[in-house]
Amino acid sequence: MATPATKATQGTTNVGQENTAMSTAMNAGGGNDVMESTLRTVDETTKSATGVSLFHILTLASIGGSLALFFAGKKSAAIFVGLWPPTFQALKSVADTNKNKNR
Repeated sequence: MATPATKATQGTTNVGQENTAMSTAMNAGGGNDVMESTLRTVDETTKSATGVSLFHILTLASIGGSLALFFAGKKSAAIFVGLWPPTFQALKSVADTNKNKNR
């Protein structure tokens, strides 16, 4: 039967293993950030399938969602969603900049 101290020690060990796995995954691929490469891959797949960047689709969808929320009377939610488009465009800029650096 495991005591609370044993459970706490096992939990610490699992956290250490997770951190090691995350740092290994982040360093795999020559120092590229895993999330950036994933976003870039999804963006390129979407662009090849639709002809439009994923980030541009998300930008237009959030603007539309913000307008819909505003006209539905949910103004604070509309403002919150309305702040997303610049974030999507910034992510697109970062993904494009780092894609050009890796070539």
